[in-house]
Amino acid sequence: MTLIVRDEAIRSGEPRVEGTRITVRDIKRRVIDADEDPHVVAGEYDISMADLFGALAHYYEHRDAFEGDEREAEQTRRDGERRTRTLVDELRGENPESTEDAA
Repeated sequence: MTLIVRDEAIRSGEPRVEGTRITVRDIKRRVIDADEDPHVVAGEYDISMADLFGALAHYYEHRDAFEGDEREAEQTRRDGERRTRTLVDELRGENPESTEDAA
């Protein structure tokens, strides 16, 4: 039976296959998002098919939480990009509002 565990000291506490650093999200991204062959993914991660499908079962059992985390991470990324763009514009002496008004 596949055990999915969490440890804040390993992979920032992401749920992972016990005894590995392979997270449920790692497996989900490759098998579900990238549509990779589960046998290939399991082989590359050196885990059993039972572990791989156990991780996917865990994902589906907690899908809402995973999707919420992904939305939050995407928003954080966009906010960081916006702040970086503003800082770069300020360093260049540009005013983002004035370039928008001129267009």
